[in-house]
Amino acid sequence: MKRFATALVLLLLTLTLSIGAQLIFSKKTDELITGLEALLCAVDAGEGEKRALENVEKAWHGSKKILHILLVHRSMDEIEININSLGEYLGAGDRESLRQACTEALMQLENLRDAGRITIENILKIA
Repeated sequence: MKRFATALVLLLLTLTLSIGAQLIFSKKTDELITGLEALLCAVDAGEGEKRALENVEKAWHGSKKILHILLVHRSMDEIEININSLGEYLGAGDRESLRQACTEALMQLENLRDAGRITIENILKIA
C-alpha cells in the first residue's frame, strides 16, 4: 500500500510540474508573440518601432532563461538570432529586413507554442 501511495504522490507531483511548466511556457511565448505583433504593426505604421522593439527585448530578456530550460536550445538559438538582429536592422533603417526577422521570430514562436500545447493530437503524435 505504501508503494501505491508513493507512486500516486509522484504521479501527482509530475503532473503538477508538467502543467505548471506548460502554463509558464504559454505565458512567456504569448508575451513575446504579442510584442512581436506590436512591432510589426509599428513597422507598418512607420512610427513607434523603437518603443515596440524595447518592449520585445525586455520581454525576451525576461523570458529567455526559463524558455532555455523548457525548450530545445537549437530552437531558442534561432529565435534569439532573429530577435537580436531586430535592433541592428532598426538602427540601419532596413525596414524590410526588420519585418522579415520579426516575422520569422513570430512564426518560430507560434510553431513552438502550437507544438507544445496539451492536445490529444500532440499527446498521441507518434512521428
